[in-house]
Amino acid sequence: MRGGLILLTLLGTAACQQVPEVGREDRVSEAPVPRCAYDRDAMLALDVETFNSTPDAGWRLIGNVPGCELAGADLLALYRTSKDGLSADEEAGLLHHEFQLRASSGEADAAIAIARRLIEFRTDDPPMRTYHEAELAFMLHDLEALEVARDRLAAEPEPDSFREGVAKFKEKYPDYPQPRWPLNLDVVEGFINCFDRPYAEAYTFSCRPDQASE
Repeated sequence: MRGGLILLTLLGTAACQQVPEVGREDRVSEAPVPRCAYDRDAMLALDVETFNSTPDAGWRLIGNVPGCELAGADLLALYRTSKDGLSADEEAGLLHHEFQLRASSGEADAAIAIARRLIEFRTDDPPMRTYHEAELAFMLHDLEALEVARDRLAAEPEPDSFREGVAKFKEKYPDYPQPRWPLNLDVVEGFINCFDRPYAEAYTFSCRPDQASE
């Protein structure tokens, strides 16, 4: 899940602010199933980029395992609340991945709380704020608000730095799909195409415009 925030890191566009803690973020799952287990100390020792933005390391080793989404979300929360000196951008990136995993695992109330928090983070980043508004609208089953967010995101002008960021992204992550502007518009279109389905399904590529079935 989740190459868009990697590109945002390369572009340097994310802006956010500190806000209070919410939800179940002060604990991890009490008894993770064996395939969801991990070395806690080793995970917490990772630097932020490795933990949050490397395809084959960090939380993805847990959260991308089917059935381990909740354990991955709890790991993200543990890492974020255990690390001193995180920048606002780093905290927002960790929170967004936690949102995605909680939404995928069916923790709707916790995901909604995180989405609202992320909207407050993005006061200086209209495209990401709008994307989080679309995520919140989907979780709240508000199709009208979701379509409004889609239209607003589609109208966002491409920043001068975008193409340079895409080039850096392709160089660093050659196996990932090339990002297109506006970022995350295809995801929001997927939410609309699969509006009545669970988040875990609506987020998939099969719901997005280029691949959605009739």
